Amino acid sequence: MAQVLDVKNELEKAPLSSRHWTLVAILGLVTLFDGYDVFMVGSMIPFVMKPWGLQPSQAGLLVSSGLVGFMVGSLIGGPIADRIGRKPTLIGGLLLATLLNLLTPLFASGLGSFLACRVATGVGLGILLPLAVTLINESAPRRSGNLLVGSMMIGWSGGGMLAALAGATVARTYGWPALFWAAAAGLPIALLCWLTLRESPRWLLLRGRQAEAAMVVDWLAPGKGYADAAFTLNEDGGRRGSISMLFAPQVARSTVVVWLCAALSLFVIFGISSWLPQTMIQRGEAFGASFLFGALLQFMAIIGGVACGIAADRMNRLHVLVASWVIAALAVGGLAAMNVLWTNIAFVAVAGFFIMGAQPVLNNFVASLYDTEIRSTGVGWELGVGRLGGILGPYIGGWLQQLYGGANSMFFAMALALAVSALIIPLAIRKTPAPVAKTA
Repeated sequence: MAQVLDVKNELEKAPLSSRHWTLVAILGLVTLFDGYDVFMVGSMIPFVMKPWGLQPSQAGLLVSSGLVGFMVGSLIGGPIADRIGRKPTLIGGLLLATLLNLLTPLFASGLGSFLACRVATGVGLGILLPLAVTLINESAPRRSGNLLVGSMMIGWSGGGMLAALAGATVARTYGWPALFWAAAAGLPIALLCWLTLRESPRWLLLRGRQAEAAMVVDWLAPGKGYADAAFTLNEDGGRRGSISMLFAPQVARSTVVVWLCAALSLFVIFGISSWLPQTMIQRGEAFGASFLFGALLQFMAIIGGVACGIAADRMNRLHVLVASWVIAALAVGGLAAMNVLWTNIAFVAVAGFFIMGAQPVLNNFVASLYDTEIRSTGVGWELGVGRLGGILGPYIGGWLQQLYGGANSMFFAMALALAVSALIIPLAIRKTPAPVAKTA
């Protein structure tokens, strides 16, 4: 009789291979599309504020509206993926976002119509990132999980950098609708995912699809002879995942803490990304140079995502999160305290490195908190609830500037949010169930 192998153990102890990097590359293209789509609206703000007669708080809604849809997509996408699979749900979200992006320039002629289009588009976008993180988490070796997630997030930050550069070049030449035409790239990415992406082997085992799971494990760890192996997953496959399981005794406190940290982190990420070009224009920078600050923020996020991922794999990841958020808080506070070209460059670079570099570590930490049947739900709800902070970031950022006549108050609020995250994240450690007393 063939030995039955624990799939989680086999995947986590497997050597890091080129197949893992192939998975990262495919999902990196998905997050590239996602990051570009999310951040391009911030690049659009300087082009529509005057033509549409927008106040700063209204301009913030241009970004926040997409994040409302993103929140909905994150909340519903996780449970759907836990039911029908990670791969089909991911491709469905990508196609939905692509179609609605292409329709936006046709229907959006002012604030109201644009907000409606972005809410709908955000639903598709909200499905993508949680499932990309989940697929990496359920396939990666334990010692390399944070590195792989951080490397995948290069796509997300790279998309943000492309959005900033597109604002300074393409939109300046062809107008803001051209930013949305680039979303057609989602179609070949969806086709690539359909042809090459593998379903999560852990999810397949939960659905009793033993042969398919074995083929995926064999693909991830070539040369091990797993194609005909028998696997088991030491989790209760008879349980149906539900949102209530996120509040089971061993994870309830962790769920609340990571939701709050995600909200505060995304409040800063989307607030600073959306308003950085406009605030730099107000600080006296040239129009083109102001967009380069946005590109610098995203470029440093690429480096930070990989560096923080490596650090989290080698050290306690909670310590990495605390240190990253403390340093980022000091950098954002520095933007409020000083306005000199070289300090602006330094503080934006440090902020991009540590704020966005910490986010993949947080996402992968959240994925590790939950069992397979609720992992997509757990990550989806973390990012979905966290999007409440992302929604408020651009709006509150604009409102504070409108109220106080400058960006300093916005930067101080962001520094405070990061400091609070650093203070509370150690409380997110999952509780170990109490041992059952033996009877004589």
